[in-house]
Amino acid sequence: MDERTKIVGLGSGGHAKVVLDILSFYHEYQVVGLTTCDKSLTGQTVLGAPVLGTDDILPRLRAEGIEAAFIGVGSVGDCRLRRRLFELARELGFKMINLVHPAAYVAHSVQMGQGNVVMAQAAINPSVVLGDNVIVNTGAQLDHDCQVANHVHIGPGAHLSGNVSVDTCAHIGIGATIIQGIHIGTGAIVGAGTTVLRDVSPLTTVFGVPARVIEKRE
Repeated sequence: MDERTKIVGLGSGGHAKVVLDILSFYHEYQVVGLTTCDKSLTGQTVLGAPVLGTDDILPRLRAEGIEAAFIGVGSVGDCRLRRRLFELARELGFKMINLVHPAAYVAHSVQMGQGNVVMAQAAINPSVVLGDNVIVNTGAQLDHDCQVANHVHIGPGAHLSGNVSVDTCAHIGIGATIIQGIHIGTGAIVGAGTTVLRDVSPLTTVFGVPARVIEKRE
């Protein structure tokens, strides 16, 4: 009898592929399949995992004894879908697990909420706090005492110096650099390759070296 915990992924795109690869190192989980927002994808497979149907089947899957879930949807400056799926899965009673690639470094004193994904070659140093549903993407580095709120995406190769705080639903683009002590506001977007030397206001997009404001949203 297979006593592994059954897990379903919400989402079936590229981000789901990366999370499925990380899950291949976790022998205590059995991936039963994925759900999707696109009905036409039902019946296809993603790295061997079947796309079972739309997100509408999640209550039935939970009732059938599937205990755990992961979010297989990434975000590029808009966390709303990822956030909605996370909240839906948790409301249905799925256990939202933290997944860390074995080639990542996470210090013993790091604190995590639920449903976080830490990808290969990422480094998270002592006393960092991650909220829920955070992506620390490939090769990203978070130095000591950073505070990262719920639904944040730290992009590939981004560097956060010590004591950086990032509020809910912010997006830190690929290769961005944020110096020590900076505060990134709720829903802010730090563009790819940007160097941030000053705090970034909520719902503000910054880009460049050094960062300059290119958009403010309501």
